[in-house]
Amino acid sequence: MPGPLKRNLLKNYRGLSSALVNSMVQATGLEPDQSTESVKAEDWQRLFQRWQEWLHALEREQFQPGWLGQGYTVMSWSDWQTQRPDWKPEKSIHPILNRYYTDQLNRQEFGQLRHQITQKLSHHLKKLTAKAADFQARLQQSDRADQYREQADLLMAYLHEWQPGMTQITLADFVTGDPIRIPLEPEKNAVQNAQALYKRHQKLKRSRAAIEPLLAEVQAEMDYLEQVDVAIAQLDEYRTPADLASLIEIRDELIQQGYLDDPDQRYRNHSNPETQYLRYRSPSGYEVLIGRNNRQNDLLTFRLASDYDLWFHTQEIPGSHVLLRLEPGAAAEEVDLQFTADLAAYYSRARQSDHPE
Repeated sequence: MPGPLKRNLLKNYRGLSSALVNSMVQATGLEPDQSTESVKAEDWQRLFQRWQEWLHALEREQFQPGWLGQGYTVMSWSDWQTQRPDWKPEKSIHPILNRYYTDQLNRQEFGQLRHQITQKLSHHLKKLTAKAADFQARLQQSDRADQYREQADLLMAYLHEWQPGMTQITLADFVTGDPIRIPLEPEKNAVQNAQALYKRHQKLKRSRAAIEPLLAEVQAEMDYLEQVDVAIAQLDEYRTPADLASLIEIRDELIQQGYLDDPDQRYRNHSNPETQYLRYRSPSGYEVLIGRNNRQNDLLTFRLASDYDLWFHTQEIPGSHVLLRLEPGAAAEEVDLQFTADLAAYYSRARQSDHPE
């Protein structure tokens, strides 16, 4: 009966896996989902030849494991050496299985860990943003401190214009002469109202002195978490074991800083893996190293960098530390500086900006 080629093969023949049929059909130059009605006689003949290759390999137990662009296979079809540039043979299936399933487990752990860290960062940043907004609102209120003192001074200077029961009084400003409306408490006299304004002035001045360091502390904490957030954004998906290692470093750092719980005390027992920076080569061949998290940024800047290296970082924007490594006496060309500066911008929050320049 007419139908998709892959489905009909799986339906009518036993001992075939979906992966084998995909490989066999694609090696023939066909598509797994194309209709059997569109398969020509010569296509069937080529597919039959692939079938024979499979049966012979099965009978003789002669397989050729190798990597493909996506996944792996145990079959090397007769012309793959020339027609499949992504085909990379291996001597044994064991290293393939080890790497493939290790990557699968790593990818799963990476996804779970990244989600956990992202959720925690979002929660903490939301709380800090609300706290900073509250502090800034209170600072705006304290900006009126001098206004209350000026009103009190005016009221003391014009005591004779006050009348019992007044709820407000309008007096001329000392400097500009503009009318200033001053609310009053009718149960208090002029001096008592002035004293209340002086007290409010002092209270707001003390409030500013207390709030400013708290706001600076909150802002520093937000800057730190935003830097971590940029590092997480760079690790958008699992590609190599180094990606998972970098994410684990971020997790351990956040545990140490108290942002993540450590019920199993993993941080105390965890030995940091060998640091793997992102590595590039500038147009002139100089090595460029990029930190993937705060720990790597610190190591890059304070331990690895020499007096001859050049350090790059986006101005007033969270981002990775970037190091252009130079030999003694070497001078980087303009093209090398531009290349490294572009990398610093790319591995920062500027990449998400509408105006990355």
